[in-house]
Amino acid sequence: MLQETLPGMRVLDLYAGSGAFGLEAVSRGASSAVLVEWHAAAIDRSFELLGSPPEVEILRGDVEEALNFLARRGDRFDLVFSDPPYALSRRQAFPAAALALVSPGGLLLAQVDRLRESLAEPDGWTLLKRRDYGRNVFLFLAPAASRMDLTVPEGFDHRNGKC
Repeated sequence: MLQETLPGMRVLDLYAGSGAFGLEAVSRGASSAVLVEWHAAAIDRSFELLGSPPEVEILRGDVEEALNFLARRGDRFDLVFSDPPYALSRRQAFPAAALALVSPGGLLLAQVDRLRESLAEPDGWTLLKRRDYGRNVFLFLAPAASRMDLTVPEGFDHRNGKC
């Protein structure tokens, strides 16, 4: 989706699951990725199969706690990906603490459930683009103070809207 912009980016993958998004970002040129996952067994399996890239850090535990830790450490990210389990609340999908971790010109990419979520713009964020794929909705957001412009072609995935 964003492969042209990935080289050199610092990526934060919230609710990382298997870690596929962060690992793929590093394989496509991102300078680093932090994967946050409460149940990291799937990430461990990915690392067993693919190896442990030195550019990837795993934070095991709660997303809010990880965001607070990263803020205290002074980390900033060019791309934050949030793909929470559908059962979580909107507040968990768009954690307020993530806003402070987005670098100037950075982006939050959130995957949400069309059937569960109100798709209004969350507080503090500006909606740049929205892509709908069945039940999945991808929201490309920037901090409200940002002046970022994101060009995402209509067929950005080259599969006619199929994920």
